[in-house]
Amino acid sequence: MIWTAAILLGLAGSVHCLGMCGPIVLAVPVGGGSTFAKALKFIVYHIGRISGYAVLGFLFGTLGYGLNLTGLQQGLSIGVGVLMLLMIWAPGLGLRGKSVKGLAGFHGWITGQMAKRLKQNRSAALLGLGFFNGFLPCGLVYIAITGAVASFDPVNGVLFMVLFGLGTMPALLALGLSGSFLTPLVKQKLSKLAPAIVTVFAIWFIVRGLGLDIPYLSPELGPKVSQTEVCEP
Repeated sequence: MIWTAAILLGLAGSVHCLGMCGPIVLAVPVGGGSTFAKALKFIVYHIGRISGYAVLGFLFGTLGYGLNLTGLQQGLSIGVGVLMLLMIWAPGLGLRGKSVKGLAGFHGWITGQMAKRLKQNRSAALLGLGFFNGFLPCGLVYIAITGAVASFDPVNGVLFMVLFGLGTMPALLALGLSGSFLTPLVKQKLSKLAPAIVTVFAIWFIVRGLGLDIPYLSPELGPKVSQTEVCEP
């Protein structure tokens, strides 16, 4: 179910990606040539972007793994669910003031690295452009990161973020090739779908964290201690 969440989050969040990353996609220097040649260059760019997400997935999946070892997996799952709800229904909460200022320097460095690569259309430059794009501050990516943490494993964290990135790819690829946004009707439907999907899976994270011993939906996350009879000699 968590893998479905990653793909659906990416697909439904595509309209957000078009607004945030659309100008960058339109500026990707793919040059002239056939549509096929341009598509290949855009794919290289997206491979770089998804690779950036994979690094984030590994880092935050490792964090989740460490918290899991301390026995905090149930509380973490509930916390992730609550955080997802806050991020989707109270955007910007907790990202104001000092936290935003703290990201300013990092954001400036990232955009500087991207600017260097926007001037060339070699594959290595396009790969690097996408990679650094993956680290741009983004509310949708933050939500995906919470899912990577709740995977409780670095490998699963990577997989979650890669699937999320693949989910965002079709709309961005179509934008790059067509040079236009999705129709207003499609954008409207996607914008309504994303919060609903995030809410459903946020509630699932909370229910899962409660450890109600419901297969697949809310299994016991903590280790079970088996009771054995001890026979005295």
